[in-house]
Parts: sequence; structure tokens; C-alpha cells
Amino acid sequence: MLKNIFEKFCFVLNVLCFTFIFYIYFSHLKANTLKIGSLQYGSVNWELKLIKELDLDKKNDIDIEIVELASKNAAAVALQGGAVDLIVTDWFWVSRQRNEGREFAFVPHSMSAGGLIVSKDSKIKNEGDLEGKKIGIAGGQVDKGWLIFRAYFKKEYGKELKEVSRQIFGAPPLLNKKIEQNSFDAILTYWPYQAKLLTNEKFTKVINITDILKKLNLPKGIPVIGWVFKEQWAEKNKVLLKNFLETSKEAKRLMLESDEIWDKVRPFMNAKNDRLFINLRDIYREGIPEKEFSLDQINGSKKLYSILSEVGGRELVGKAKELSPGTFWVE
Repeated sequence: MLKNIFEKFCFVLNVLCFTFIFYIYFSHLKANTLKIGSLQYGSVNWELKLIKELDLDKKNDIDIEIVELASKNAAAVALQGGAVDLIVTDWFWVSRQRNEGREFAFVPHSMSAGGLIVSKDSKIKNEGDLEGKKIGIAGGQVDKGWLIFRAYFKKEYGKELKEVSRQIFGAPPLLNKKIEQNSFDAILTYWPYQAKLLTNEKFTKVINITDILKKLNLPKGIPVIGWVFKEQWAEKNKVLLKNFLETSKEAKRLMLESDEIWDKVRPFMNAKNDRLFINLRDIYREGIPEKEFSLDQINGSKKLYSILSEVGGRELVGKAKELSPGTFWVE
């Protein structure tokens, strides 16, 4: 009788012990899981999938879960609704959200930007030749690249490019196709589509958006897009966020310094030939931040925000004329 009771007691004790162990194990996994929303065919996925391929997340005691989303708007909705912990977007969006009482924060991810592309036999040799021309522009009327271009053109030539040229706004793949059909004199497009066009020897780049930022007397290293998250979440998960940012830096370092590592990245790039692969790789590398985000770059971003708020107006920034304090996450 006592023996049976003892055996039952031992059995129950073992079950409880195993239950406790499994609880601790899976709780740890859940606590260290980081859900990142990413566009399925976006370049952000290159880094995230490399991290998973090399188990860099495990090395830094995190478990990244990539949540592939259909659009930039879907990513914003997923972040706002708590379906993901991080997304990649621009800091103008973060500043506007903060000004409207939604406290998100931003850590730089990439400085890669688009540029102005023309055919090699075009009469457009510099940006000043755009007057009277038909320009295809990726995105909408408040796309940051277009606004930067307008601000620079007005500063340099004293004219509003919007008024002295004809613009057609559209999706980047369509713009590429149209300029190949000679439907535009030039296109202002995002860097991955710029890389695709430049695989064709018929086309050449007139100027990059990053070159224009220099001409606007802004410091080097102003980010275009970055990791964005809820500030409240970051305060509660400082170690998790810190470990992820270290993981991201490690992946970027490998992508910057090693050609061989790109053999692992290439399957995610949809690069149909070697030339496109190299173009995409090289432009991506140009956008990797070289140093920690500095006060000089923060002040430069504030200046850029002020410039573009005048050009883009309320449609871009809402009611705020200045960058919202706290937009850039500082540990």
C-alpha cells in the first residue's frame, strides 16, 4: 500500500518536474523571440535571412521570426496592432506618429537611396537639364526622394521643378518598363530599380539622392530607413533589442567585408544575372552605416526634416514643422 502511494507520488513529482522544465524552456524561447515584419521581396529580408542562415540570432540569445508582409502600409498596421515587434520604415513616419501621440522610435538601418536615370543618348547631362522634360517618379507626390530633389532644384536653380517639368508618378517596375520604351525623358526611382536599369548599357545615372544631400550641406550618414518599434516595448525589452541590434551590426559587417558571404544572400535577391547581382550588392553596401549614429547626423536629420516639411507640407509631416523629440532611439 505504502509502496503504491510512494510510486504514485514519484510519478506525479516527475510529471511536475518535467512540466516545470518545459515551462521554463518555452517561456525562455517566447521571451527571446523577436517578430520582425518585412516585405517579402525587400532588401531588408537579405539581412534577416542571412542572420537565420548563419544562426547569428541564436548566437546572441534571440530567435528572430520573419513575418513577411505585402506592403509598407501592411507593415505599419502590423506594428501598430502588435502583430510584430519591429518593422523597417522611414523616420519621417516615426516623427509624425510621435507628434500624434503614438510613441515609436527609430534606429538607422540603411542610407541607400535612389537616383535620377536617363538613357545614355539623352540630352539630360545634369539635373539642370530637367526643365521642360517628362519625368517618371517612383512613389507619390510626397515621396522623400522627389521632395529632396525639388528642394535642391529650387536652391540651385531658383525654380520649382514641379512647375517647370511634367511628372508622372507610378510604381517602380512600371517606370523601368516605360523608360525602356522611351516614354520618359528621365526617371527618379528607388535604388533596387536603379540597379536593374543600370544592367542595361543603354542607361546611365545622372545623380544620386545621397549626392544631393551633400549639395544641401547635410552631413554624410543620414539614414533613409531604419528599424522601428514602440518605445514602450523597447523600454520593457532593452536586452532583447540590444541583442538584436548587435546581431544586425554583425550581419552588416559580414555583408560589407566579405564577397563570399553574398553567395548565401544571393538566393534571396531575385538577381537574374551576375551584373544585376553585383549592382544590387554594391549599392546595398553603400548604404550600410559605417559608424554609430552621431549627434551631427541627428542635427542633419533635423535640418532635412525642416527643409522637406516646407516642400511636402502637411501631407508629409502633419502639423509639425520640426522633428519630434525622441524620434531617434538613444540607449
